[in-house]
Amino acid sequence: MKSAKNIAIIGAGPMAIYTVKELIKSETPLCLSIYDKEQEMGCGMPYRSGMNADYMYCNAFSREIPPITRGLVTWLHEQDDDALRGLGLTRDEIDARDFYPRVLLGAFFSDAFLDLCEAGRTAGHDIRLYPRHEVTDIEPIATGARLHFTAAGDSQAAEFDEVVIATGHDWPAAPNIGEADLVSPWPYTNITALPAGEIGILGSSLSAIDVIVTLGQTHGTFIHKGDDVRWFPKTDCNVPLITMVSHKGIMPEPDFFSPYPYAPLRHINAEAVEAEIAKGSDGLLQRVFDLLIAELNADAPAYIDALGPQGQTIDGFADAYFDHRVTMGGLRALRDTLNSAVDTMRNKETQPHRYVLLRGHENFDLILEHLTQDDRARFYDKLMPVFGDCYAAIPHISVKRVLALYDAGVLRIVPTGEESTFRNTQDGGVCAQTLDGELRFDAMIDARGQAAAPLGKLPFPTLTKGLSDKDDLKTPFRLEVPAQDRGAIYCLAMPQILTQHPFSQGLPNCAELAQVAVQDMFDRMAGAAA
Repeated sequence: MKSAKNIAIIGAGPMAIYTVKELIKSETPLCLSIYDKEQEMGCGMPYRSGMNADYMYCNAFSREIPPITRGLVTWLHEQDDDALRGLGLTRDEIDARDFYPRVLLGAFFSDAFLDLCEAGRTAGHDIRLYPRHEVTDIEPIATGARLHFTAAGDSQAAEFDEVVIATGHDWPAAPNIGEADLVSPWPYTNITALPAGEIGILGSSLSAIDVIVTLGQTHGTFIHKGDDVRWFPKTDCNVPLITMVSHKGIMPEPDFFSPYPYAPLRHINAEAVEAEIAKGSDGLLQRVFDLLIAELNADAPAYIDALGPQGQTIDGFADAYFDHRVTMGGLRALRDTLNSAVDTMRNKETQPHRYVLLRGHENFDLILEHLTQDDRARFYDKLMPVFGDCYAAIPHISVKRVLALYDAGVLRIVPTGEESTFRNTQDGGVCAQTLDGELRFDAMIDARGQAAAPLGKLPFPTLTKGLSDKDDLKTPFRLEVPAQDRGAIYCLAMPQILTQHPFSQGLPNCAELAQVAVQDMFDRMAGAAA
């Protein structure tokens, strides 16, 4: 039977997987062609072996990861004991509330991708895989799009009715800040190749935690005895001095207990936010912020009292939040915050203010497209720093390793403040101006996490030249391309997604975004057939 639509998917990581999962629900047979520049398809860069070490952890626990053909825990139980040992696990260690190494998730995604493709073929779809095919350009045409790609050194092209750009994360190979050149954390061998010395880490994101642990593994050994973790340097080797350099000089907080499925919030929830959107854009940010404060007052009154009156205003909330975090969130306080987080797990009682911020901030994603220009700028300036901080929750094993390095005297964290500057030195190092004065490093590693980027930065020159809007990507992620009479190009590339959906880096978000794009595609197909 002839396929109704010929669809190309660029990329074969988690975003592509969840897109395929939605597409094969079509009752009409489809032809799906999936292109990826890597040989191994399915795992994606953040989970690929070789890009990541087996001691780098994902901060999504297993139940949070949306099932593909089956869930992660089910897949783990299907592995034999030898395979589990190869993944660094025993059967007794499999837990739906646990965190797992990135490369383990990569193995899961690779298996699930192949199983999903087979399920799609069984359902009547034609699914074709093109590993080691790098798409270099997308040329919009009247009937859809023409992909240009290279394979085995040859340049080729193919035409499609629909295209989904599902290229996931994108990290610069040679990052910089100000006048300073930085070291990319990917692949992780960039870090292991650095000699021991004065090493700076720019940022305090989850990527920074991975970098710290990698440096610890490279230049020493972590010894685990029960809940205690110690770090010892390698004998007859230089010991590194690791300095985290971040704006506030604080660490992300350890993971804490939260009910799953998540307990609904009473004040700030999707229904309440949609009602505020219906009232119009003027004052929308303030109204939704008031819902957040109402939730904090109801569930965490002691916390909101500690923030003070200014902490209940948009303009004062971030300052009050970070003043509180600076008091509680440095390396010296990290052990206390870890112990408190462990207690929440043991007692199955959440930390109310963290739970409200973690679940509540996601509702702001619903309003971003509806905010006035001034309120949108205000959101990113005044609220986004808080939400970016509270989103990061570190697996406890990583926290213990960070503390082990701190106890060994090789790790510190330094705030840059508002007026930080960075420059290269003549001897190949980097100087950073911080609140502690100017610090010099033999190398500085970029651990700021995935940055947002406008549509004009997509690596497809013909496509970007023809876009009506080269800035923000709007739901349902269909690009505005005047050259197309029919067909469409959808963009689910993570840097571009983040311009409008800044909380969308997690695996659950990949599944949700794919659903939105594919549903729009199905609606258009149905409209064209009517």
